[in-house]
Amino acid sequence: MVRFLKKKISIVSFFLLILMPACSENRIALSYTPLVDQSLEMSHKTLIVTTLSDHRFRLYSFGANSMPDVAGWGQGTGTLTTPQSISRHVSQSIVRQYRDFGAQAQYRPDLSCRITKEKDGSYRASSSYPGPVLCGSILDYQFQIDHSVVGFGTYISTFDMAAGATIKAQVALHLFLVNQNTILWDGYVGSSDGMKDVKGPHLKEKAVAILEHTLGITIEQSAREVSDHLEKI
Repeated sequence: MVRFLKKKISIVSFFLLILMPACSENRIALSYTPLVDQSLEMSHKTLIVTTLSDHRFRLYSFGANSMPDVAGWGQGTGTLTTPQSISRHVSQSIVRQYRDFGAQAQYRPDLSCRITKEKDGSYRASSSYPGPVLCGSILDYQFQIDHSVVGFGTYISTFDMAAGATIKAQVALHLFLVNQNTILWDGYVGSSDGMKDVKGPHLKEKAVAILEHTLGITIEQSAREVSDHLEKI
């Protein structure tokens, strides 16, 4: 009987060890590294970037996100959150990338740029800055880590273990270039990327790297449009 109990406790301990990474290590750090593109040079005119609104996870309404700290999730992963402000992080990443492209971009979270949608589907802008401002919203910015699971009556995640995982990342932004309450340009930009059979450890860090590269490609898509319209001012 004692030997049976020891064996049972050992099995339970093994299951708990498997489950621990998915339950306890659920925080991530975001870090953006600008893309290198020698062929893209933006206008050198001053451009103010305000804090983008976080409209993620809002499929049927143009409203604030109710899960502002969620950046990742997935099968066998659970929900991954960040202590950083995603709105601030994405906005600052735009500034860093635009500066690397030659733009005189400045991040000004103290300035307001309000975008309202009219009944006819058009947009109206109201800005507290007298010059060109980039504002808008984050429609998607997240990654997904799907792990294989092992079934023993219940399903146990193989998080960060030898079994391969699938990582996906999606980014989508709706940006507005505004000058003295006039919308010069607005557009949707976005990208997605992923990898299959990704081996641990450090799957979260690998997922963040894919997400940030996807963000860079998305920002790059907007750079030419923004630059072209800045030149017309």
